[in-house]
Amino acid sequence: MSQPLLKVEQLSKRFGGFVVLDQVDLHVNEGERLGLIGPNGSGKSTLVNCLSGVLTHDSGRIEFDQKSFQGLAPHQRAYRGLARSFQIPRPFVGMTVLQNIVVPLLFATEYRLGRVQSKVELKEAAMKALRQVGLLQKAEELSLNLTQIDLRKLELARAIAASPKLLIADEAMAGLTTSETDEILDLLFALNNQGVAVIMIEHIMRAVSVFSERLIVLAAGKKIADGLTAEVLNDPLVQRIYIG
Repeated sequence: MSQPLLKVEQLSKRFGGFVVLDQVDLHVNEGERLGLIGPNGSGKSTLVNCLSGVLTHDSGRIEFDQKSFQGLAPHQRAYRGLARSFQIPRPFVGMTVLQNIVVPLLFATEYRLGRVQSKVELKEAAMKALRQVGLLQKAEELSLNLTQIDLRKLELARAIAASPKLLIADEAMAGLTTSETDEILDLLFALNNQGVAVIMIEHIMRAVSVFSERLIVLAAGKKIADGLTAEVLNDPLVQRIYIG
């Protein structure tokens, strides 16, 4: 049996005397679509920040591609193949859409290839990412002029530009209409079809149930369910704590 791409064991995090994550275990297989849900304050954001290196966990272990993440900064984890999008897009507003993609590529591809890419190579890679998310026609527009849905697409394009093995999509559909949500779902499915594993953190249950092969539920910093999506959503404890 192959090893999981991401393996988290007994992960714990405290803020003072408050336990935010309490010995959380989870794994993500290569190419898997995993949903992560839980009430506000359940520890989802803290978990993502620990995985991505924004926060340092107090105890436990994180392995990615069978190597420890211990002591690695966020950019080093990105180099290894873990990318994330953010709940609130924060593009470089004074730059064009294309330039917003070139910036992360400047760092990630140099590490991956062991050399600095030419301007032509960087532009081609950035255009490919924009094509994936449907923003190619807006490449030369300033990012401050983008609509909410296009900002979400740009955020995803920035995350996937460096060809990650795992993408954490953190509430990528928040505040979008039903049709816009479907657009983001299509993008995540397309990315997954290319072999990228995806962790979807989302409150829109329709999106979670459609996208996720497996579902993990957090509550008060603990993992209370982990299994096939339909089974987890029908779990009485999950329905009582999260769905209501």
